[in-house]
Amino acid sequence: MIEVNHSKIKETNRKKIISLLLEKNEITKLDISRILDISITTVSTNINELKSEGIAEDVRSLESTGGRKAIAIKLNENCRYSIGVALTPNHIKISLVNLKREIVENIRVRHKNDGIEELILIINNSIDLLIKKYDLNEEKLLGVAFSIPGTVDFKEGIVKYSYLIGIKNFNFKERFEYLKVPIYVDNEANLSAYYEFLNRKDVLENLLYVSITEGLGLGIIINKKIYRGDNNSSGELGHIKIAINGKRCKCGAEGCLEAYTSMNSLTEGYNEISEKVISDINEFEEKYNEKDPIAISVLEQYLKLLSVGISNLIMILDPSSIVIGGDINNLLIDKLEVLKKNIYKDNSFTDENNCSISIADFKESYLLGAAMLPIEEFLEIK
Repeated sequence: MIEVNHSKIKETNRKKIISLLLEKNEITKLDISRILDISITTVSTNINELKSEGIAEDVRSLESTGGRKAIAIKLNENCRYSIGVALTPNHIKISLVNLKREIVENIRVRHKNDGIEELILIINNSIDLLIKKYDLNEEKLLGVAFSIPGTVDFKEGIVKYSYLIGIKNFNFKERFEYLKVPIYVDNEANLSAYYEFLNRKDVLENLLYVSITEGLGLGIIINKKIYRGDNNSSGELGHIKIAINGKRCKCGAEGCLEAYTSMNSLTEGYNEISEKVISDINEFEEKYNEKDPIAISVLEQYLKLLSVGISNLIMILDPSSIVIGGDINNLLIDKLEVLKKNIYKDNSFTDENNCSISIADFKESYLLGAAMLPIEEFLEIK
């Protein structure tokens, strides 16, 4: 028992030192000892080990104050990497991130959604390319994490159902075990919420992320942890019903909120009225920026329906912070005040003083959330 405790203390000290090195551009052993309240002997032992592993390195000698010159130490940010992979109905998006959470390289591949085996082949080829280019052995690569639009068993790495990708009970983790690194698989809204939370973890414990892409999802952070539900099906905001015998959703049901508020609903709504057909959200955005009256009208109606969903969400979970993000961020930024007004209209229970609503700065939070998972696991102090 004593030996186990000693091992835990050693691991905790190591991770505390790495976390501090991440915060500081350079620092001395003495300053590490003072800040973390760890003996200088323990700090020296850990720093020597981190140097031998290529994680830390000497930077320069500092001016002497009378004794031996102190050596400034820094983190070698490119000593470890993580890969995030996001599957969407039209693209495979891959980001290689270093230990300092900086994006080293992005890969984007458009696909025709011709089946999961074709997607797996594209992913394998892309990951192999990164491994060769950056010489990523099993020690340097902390893990690969996948963002999936659908219901995911995070523990087992199984995609239970993704109608947007066309898979059911598919074991993603198993297909990438050949890499011999930790493999993570999670829902895209969860990973978006996770990324946004990491940027706010010093001031928040709870956060909701409304994810608007080809679908409509909800990521829930409670007490600094992703809430997945007892059956890994939490956050299916898009499939609450807002209309009896309403529009048919891609899930097969009728009247789902997603059918009215996904990214695709804007293009569909425009095409139902206009004689000129548009094919994607970028074209809709262009029409809106050109002050096309049809685009303006469709967006106004869209905002009202989205507001109903978010208002109901507030009633149920009473959050202090909601972040809205996804592929229509550019359209929502200028409409945030309108959205807030609609959300809090006729709401006697709360207002914007109790719940902040903001638009995510980054469209692909789900991708960076995936890339952060292996890094945060590596740095987690337990």
